[in-house]
Amino acid sequence: MKKFLLLSTIFTVITGCTISKKPEFKYVDNIEVKNIGMRNITLRADAVFNNPNSLKGTLSVDDIHVFVDNIDVGTISSEEFDVPAESEFAIPLQGTFSLAKIYKDNKNSLLGSVLKVIQTDSINIQYKGSIRYHLGDFSYPYKINKEEKISLK
Repeated sequence: MKKFLLLSTIFTVITGCTISKKPEFKYVDNIEVKNIGMRNITLRADAVFNNPNSLKGTLSVDDIHVFVDNIDVGTISSEEFDVPAESEFAIPLQGTFSLAKIYKDNKNSLLGSVLKVIQTDSINIQYKGSIRYHLGDFSYPYKINKEEKISLK
């Protein structure tokens, strides 16, 4: 009887803690300009995931490049994010970028971008890179490529 109880407990633990699917990347949402000044721009977005598993894990941001009107303004880096079990969750992606690089490297396209912003009160923001899921030795990358026109009003 003790052996049966021990075997059934081990079986329950093993089958209860298995990964049926990897966490699912759903979409990037809530892209917004938090602050724009003469020297810096602060951008924010949420990467939304769903974890159908009873096991947790971690997600890390792997070199996500941020483009403002097709100009690479920099990358977002983040600490590892703990993945909750059996739930939908969002990872905040936020970064403050210096506009000095744009002024220095893209003088011709900067003037066009400034004129476009003045005329349309909007900018195109694109997030491009990957977020990586980690569980023990298992690792899986999720490709991110989201572009959205943001109103500055």
